[in-house]
Amino acid sequence: MLNRNALLLVAGAAILALDATTAVAQRDTTAKRPKSTQRIPIKKEQPGEVQLRVDTVYSYRTDTLRLPGRVDTVTVTRTVTRVDTVQIPLPPITQIGGFYFGLGAGPAMPTASFNDSDHPGWRLEGLVGVDPLGSWFGARLSAGYNRYTPHTWVQNIIDDAQMFNVALDAKVRFIRLQPLNHRAQIYGIGGVTWNRFKSILENDNGQLSVGNSLFLPGTLGPADNDWHAGWGYNLGGGVEFGFKRTNLFLESRITSFKGQNTMIKYVPVIIGVSWF
Repeated sequence: MLNRNALLLVAGAAILALDATTAVAQRDTTAKRPKSTQRIPIKKEQPGEVQLRVDTVYSYRTDTLRLPGRVDTVTVTRTVTRVDTVQIPLPPITQIGGFYFGLGAGPAMPTASFNDSDHPGWRLEGLVGVDPLGSWFGARLSAGYNRYTPHTWVQNIIDDAQMFNVALDAKVRFIRLQPLNHRAQIYGIGGVTWNRFKSILENDNGQLSVGNSLFLPGTLGPADNDWHAGWGYNLGGGVEFGFKRTNLFLESRITSFKGQNTMIKYVPVIIGVSWF
């Protein structure tokens, strides 16, 4: 009888120990929480770029059940794949066009017989115009001032050559480009000019004159250094680059007008800035 009671007591103790072990294992299992081992980066992509982003979340859960002669372990891993597409439109590029005004300056080279009496000079000019959007054609009104110094052999009888002129021109835009989000175009220009001038030595097949003064062969003077006027034309072209409402232009044209006895010609090369 004593042996039977002792056996029952040992069996009861074993059952209590097994229940305690199971409870501890369950508490260990519930105490562990799955954690993400990697942060998910968020950033802006380039326009139209598609990025494949792989987010891996490792979730470990280990359940251990210990019974006599058996141990069970379960591990769970999750992988998440996400594809994000971000579209950022480029800002529109302002077109060259509309009403504008500008200023320019540069050298003015005399040509033909004008070059025989005067050194290259300089020119200042201002301009206003309109280049309608959607059209190849425009119009421009410009006004300028030129000045030249005479060569040594005539500097005792004539003053510095000077001229004012006004030009009304048509403008044709041939090529338009948009490099690096900027504007560029090539254009041609031509029209009529009105010119007021003084102290320019004219050579009409060997007949020298200044204004209304005609020089006898082999003589120089006296000279007419008063102001005179004549009509003419100009024809040329240029290129301009722009950003927002500002344009930088480089232009050259040949200008020819009627002097008192001959045609007077010069070629200005203008660098300027315009705004519209």
